Amino acid sequence: MMRLWEQHAGEYKKTLSLSIPVIIAQAGQITVGLIDNVMIGQLGTIPLAAASFTNTLFNLVLIFGMGYSFALTPLIGRSWGEKDHASVGSWIKNGIMANAFMGLALALLLAILYVFMPYMGQPQSVLQPSRDYLAILMVSVLPMMVFYGYKQFAEGIGDTKTAMKIMLWANVVNTVGNYLFMYGKLGAPEMGLTGAGIGTLLARIFMAIAFIILFYKNQKYQLFTKLYKQSVFCKTKFIQIVKLGIPLGGQIVMEACAFGLCAIMMGWVSEVGMAAHQIAITLSTLGFMIYQGLGSGTTIRVSHYKGANNKEGIIRATKTAMNLMYVYCAFSIILFVGARNLLPLMFTTDSTVIQLAAQMLIVCGVFQLVDGIQIILVGTLRGFADARIPVIITFISYFIVSIPFSYLSAFVWEFGAVGIWFGFPVGLLVCSALFQMRYKYILKKI
Repeated sequence: MMRLWEQHAGEYKKTLSLSIPVIIAQAGQITVGLIDNVMIGQLGTIPLAAASFTNTLFNLVLIFGMGYSFALTPLIGRSWGEKDHASVGSWIKNGIMANAFMGLALALLLAILYVFMPYMGQPQSVLQPSRDYLAILMVSVLPMMVFYGYKQFAEGIGDTKTAMKIMLWANVVNTVGNYLFMYGKLGAPEMGLTGAGIGTLLARIFMAIAFIILFYKNQKYQLFTKLYKQSVFCKTKFIQIVKLGIPLGGQIVMEACAFGLCAIMMGWVSEVGMAAHQIAITLSTLGFMIYQGLGSGTTIRVSHYKGANNKEGIIRATKTAMNLMYVYCAFSIILFVGARNLLPLMFTTDSTVIQLAAQMLIVCGVFQLVDGIQIILVGTLRGFADARIPVIITFISYFIVSIPFSYLSAFVWEFGAVGIWFGFPVGLLVCSALFQMRYKYILKKI
């Protein structure tokens, strides 16, 4: 490993410098999500249940919007690698327009869900606060998508720190907004769960406005601000962003739905299984967060090399990310397997839940390697602006392989709750193998 570091020290440093801010921003989002739940929980059981129901609906929209916005990074990154700065300016303008368009479309979708919420079989006590909460979150979608447009532009030119800083400050705005409007502090109205929505809305408006101000005022963006102003709407680029963004968003939504279906199946087994599953999923998110950060860094590096038509650079960037992933993967496996009986104690003292969660953490340790491989390869393929085939691979891996295998393991082969987790390593193994084949196929064509 030391020899590899010495050979490609510059590539390792660049990948880490791009990936670490993404990881920190993701950690900040997870932290503020936990803080939100704690603060809402203090309002009582009904507000917490209402928030859970609303977030189940909203998070799928949020995840899709985030994935959709990823389209801009490789397109800008390729132009940046080609040193075609005028094209970067055009991509920014059309990317912001495409994101705003999708933000309005997603808000409309949420409005339709809002209308149909009374027919979703929820208790009346939960329904009204859920609708009030969703109404506020609905308004936050547009500023959120505008922010993601600027964020993905910045990442496309290799700047991940600006978005990280804005997101961390937005977490502060969110928490302060919650405190003021949920509990009626410092003269603000006491709005309960709706106040939590206000806090989220204020944070997302802050994110969009902060990045817009920085885009126009920050010296490092001066060239792109000028080119942005000179650019005009381009139908071809707008459609290209939409066509790339929709499968990217769909890919992430499919992953979320697959894990959601496993959670539903866990409910068919027992309450203990559901509790253990929640613990294991929460802990595995920590590993996913690191891999996702490395994957984002890989996308940026690969898109730059693709623009420069540097095949060796693409291979080097992918191998570098893989090597970094291997190091963290080894740590994760040791942690999840070695401390499997200790980690669940952070969440519960129920010995039955701890024992089952420990078994799931062993499975979690098993699939760390293939999970890391597939995330890095997704990052590379995204750097190629390749989305249609990966979304098909994702569908096959999760819905044709993983979920059926989970069902068979749990209910036919009678492994119970832990059997549902057996589908994860199998599906991820298929996923990583197919992504590897796709990567090699594209590489041969360069």
